[in-house]
Amino acid sequence: MRKIISLIIMLWLTLFVRNAVSLELPQIGKPAPNFALTDLNGKKVSLSEYKGKVVILNFWATFCGPCKEEMPSLNNLFIQFKKDGLIVLAVSTDDSEKPVQSFIKVKGITFTVLIDKDQQVFFDRYAVLGLPTTYIIDRDGIIREKILGDRPWDGPDMKAKIGALLSKSRKDGK
Repeated sequence: MRKIISLIIMLWLTLFVRNAVSLELPQIGKPAPNFALTDLNGKKVSLSEYKGKVVILNFWATFCGPCKEEMPSLNNLFIQFKKDGLIVLAVSTDDSEKPVQSFIKVKGITFTVLIDKDQQVFFDRYAVLGLPTTYIIDRDGIIREKILGDRPWDGPDMKAKIGALLSKSRKDGK
């Protein structure tokens, strides 16, 4: 098991270094790198379509326990704030859609789930090193926060943070 984990880490680091040289990596205070992926219904979805909305961009997989654990609370947050302009894009790194579709159906997830089978967005655009990894993007497409690991998304701290970001964006006329 240690050898497998070491090999995975080495692969991620190799890809990270390769991509760091060729791409500007996502940074807080900078525009979020655009991408286009297919959702579970086969529709092509681009991050740029959501300019003017606050976006939670969550990288996850069905083989990741903490990822699956946080999904219901992320869905609760989405349901509470979607009328105010919150979008959740959950990018699955699974290599098959079937377990993703099954999980989403069983848990009643209502936000948009995208499939990154080849992990091109995961590695090449966002250089994600662990799951779950989440970016909070404001209405102007600027990354405001990067969160490593799972969170209670529907807890008071996160509700206040998202509520303030949505409110601030509205007050600024954006």
